[in-house]
Amino acid sequence: MSELQATVEFSIELCKFYNVDLFQRGFYQVRVSLKVSPKLPVKVEASIPTSQPKSMTESYVYICDIIIIILILPGSELAFPACVVNGVGISKTFQILYRNEEVILDDTLLFRVHILVDSHKIEESIERADIGLNIELWFTDQPLVSDQLGSITCVSTRNLQLTFSPMRGLHYHLPVLFDYFHLSAVTITIHASLVALHQPYIKSVDVSFIINFSLFERWFFFCIY
Repeated sequence: MSELQATVEFSIELCKFYNVDLFQRGFYQVRVSLKVSPKLPVKVEASIPTSQPKSMTESYVYICDIIIIILILPGSELAFPACVVNGVGISKTFQILYRNEEVILDDTLLFRVHILVDSHKIEESIERADIGLNIELWFTDQPLVSDQLGSITCVSTRNLQLTFSPMRGLHYHLPVLFDYFHLSAVTITIHASLVALHQPYIKSVDVSFIINFSLFERWFFFCIY
């Protein structure tokens, strides 16, 4: 079988967060990651393509030679900016105080999926990747300072199956509603396109690799910071 490497680019925009009736007041994050079939040789890269608005004021805290950036949002509490940690895109941290509250996130995450495909069956090979989007809501009722990052936990999860066609791409806007006990929603815009097709540089013996941290592993990661 003659192999080629296809690159599919996913642009995920987290637009707005809607608090319908969250019963817990505190700090929230929305986390996004891509799921790909483990049966295919795949490499996933995640990044944030756009910079934060210049109207925000940045302050830097140096702890053990690690720089923690804290943003002071106009008219709101301290919050951490959007970032990518081990292949997981994390929205800016925001505070929820009132019912029926709306928060503008305006965070864009970029995922590039490199897939080895059969040069004679490119479309079928990409469709077999079985790409999905994992969306999580994280919460803490403690102020997010450096020594309390381990207190944030995942409280709700939603999984979306992305039906991607290399010929048509994927362009969709939808609200994602979390569960009844965390009654809230986030609006998401998804764009996906096949952007490259060339000779492979990833090995066919590689296994699909997306780091999906368990709750304990995520907790441990934040504790070390």
